[in-house]
Amino acid sequence: MRPHEQLTEVFSLLSEGLRRLESLLLTLLLFGLMILGLLQIAMRNIGVALPWADGAMRSMVLWLAMVAGIMAAGKLRHIRLNLIEHWVGPSILGWLNRLAYLIATAVCFVMSWYGMEMVAIEASFGATAFLSVPTWVVQMIVPIGFALMGLRFFFIALSPRGPEPALHSGVDASIDAPDRAFDRAPGRQP
Repeated sequence: MRPHEQLTEVFSLLSEGLRRLESLLLTLLLFGLMILGLLQIAMRNIGVALPWADGAMRSMVLWLAMVAGIMAAGKLRHIRLNLIEHWVGPSILGWLNRLAYLIATAVCFVMSWYGMEMVAIEASFGATAFLSVPTWVVQMIVPIGFALMGLRFFFIALSPRGPEPALHSGVDASIDAPDRAFDRAPGRQP
């Protein structure tokens, strides 16, 4: 196997491992949030409530949002503007996409840095989110999440195959799918 193919294989294995871990974490958080929410509703109906449940659910929502953002970045399902794609050729577009992902990497790393500052400030307050879990522990997902998003964008920008427009076709296809389905409806001419 050539070094180029080995590097591609390593990127693929790392990416697949991260996707599985993210999916597991997202699933656990979502089911945990639903179960805790239903339990809290049922207990309030009988006049009892878990005093820590609301804080735990707020924390789970923050973690869900960040893990979903990490997954969106890894699957290239994030929001992006593709105006330039219509005016430049594929070779220039590949380099522009690499540049865009490197800029996104830098932005994510800056957000991670500021997230660490937020966590440090929160740690100085000594507040708790729920039970005896400090708020700063819950908020650690913000700098970690942005750092992981930045790493994803960095790996995409530097991967051997690069951020090719074909990688984005799933995003564009899912957005345009209703229009294409309508165009193929019975009685409509393509």
